[in-house]
Amino acid sequence: MSFHHLDQYAHVESPITSTPPVVRLLATVTLALGVSTLPLGAWIQIALFAAVVALVAAAARVPATVLLIRVAGPLGFVVLASVALLFLVPGETAFRLGPLRVSDAGLLRFGSAMSRSAVALGAAVLLVSTTSFPDLVNALRQLRLPRAVTTSLGLAYRLLYILSDEIERIERAARSRGARPVSGRRRKLLVGIAAAALTRSLARGERTYRAMLARGYHGEMHSLHSKRVDLRSALLLTALILITAATTLSAYWTG
Repeated sequence: MSFHHLDQYAHVESPITSTPPVVRLLATVTLALGVSTLPLGAWIQIALFAAVVALVAAAARVPATVLLIRVAGPLGFVVLASVALLFLVPGETAFRLGPLRVSDAGLLRFGSAMSRSAVALGAAVLLVSTTSFPDLVNALRQLRLPRAVTTSLGLAYRLLYILSDEIERIERAARSRGARPVSGRRRKLLVGIAAAALTRSLARGERTYRAMLARGYHGEMHSLHSKRVDLRSALLLTALILITAATTLSAYWTG
């Protein structure tokens, strides 16, 4: 299984990928916090944040279609979680959907939730698309996240792909031996595949741990390609924080 189905733009030369991963992570958190703290109906400020995300996507050379497709999936869960606001929030009737009444206050809350979520998800998708997972883990390590957490994340990311490959090989072996997932045999086949995958993953984990000890592992994983925060990146992050703070505060001042 390929490791680069999500971060295929991490190796594209651009002003974004030349920035240290820790700065990219902090910038994403800044944008997400800024847009999430906006008051209801701050459409101008939401549009400004969306424009920033669009500019970053263009600078990172991430196609708009890719960005929209990747945002659409998690945004669907936001729709399912927020659609009740249209009918449950009291207010004046905006329109009716059959027997259901959509209030103006509910429409305002639903629109604000959707637009803010879309901007925050867009920033997160850009981070994942332009930053490899090992770089993200290294950025979390630089931010002094507990060592056990970052190590577990890094190992889990690698072992998930190994486990997926193991399951695919077991399924191919079962099909080559005439196994067909039909009727009552399907459940037995799935149970056998799950048991074999669990056994192999446990054995693989033990072998991986012994290999790490043999290579000098003492509880800390080091990165060979760690990027230090330079003056240019620090200034860009500071400017983004100031712009985000000014945009958010302007929504309250003008409101």
